[in-house]
Amino acid sequence: MPTTEAKLWSLLKKHLPKKTHAQRIENRVSEGMPDAYLCIDGVPVWCELKIIKSNGITLQPSQIAWHLSHSRCGGVSFFLCYAPSERLAFLFEGASALEIQGSRFEDLRPAALYSGSISDMALHLRPAACALWSI
Repeated sequence: MPTTEAKLWSLLKKHLPKKTHAQRIENRVSEGMPDAYLCIDGVPVWCELKIIKSNGITLQPSQIAWHLSHSRCGGVSFFLCYAPSERLAFLFEGASALEIQGSRFEDLRPAALYSGSISDMALHLRPAACALWSI
């Protein structure tokens, strides 16, 4: 059960399809840039990893700005959130950053593109990206 973003990344990476380029981003240059870049069978995906603490999701203003700007340009990004207490992963579209910020995750459940195990989440990233990217 991951309790840190680093552990969440390790678990996600383990379950990604074989034809995936996966890169964890440790960025000190561009504030707000997501934690991970994936290319899944030719589909580019940016993911912000979040551990749900105290029943809420906290985003930095720079993260909100990055995802909204990326979305306005036709880019695909997600918030991959994990609730350790329930052992559930949630996938939200990056363009929904303002709705996610500060919300209780019970209230967000219906808005999730996916909710379930982290191992199955990896299989839903490409189809979700294709739906948003109109491939």
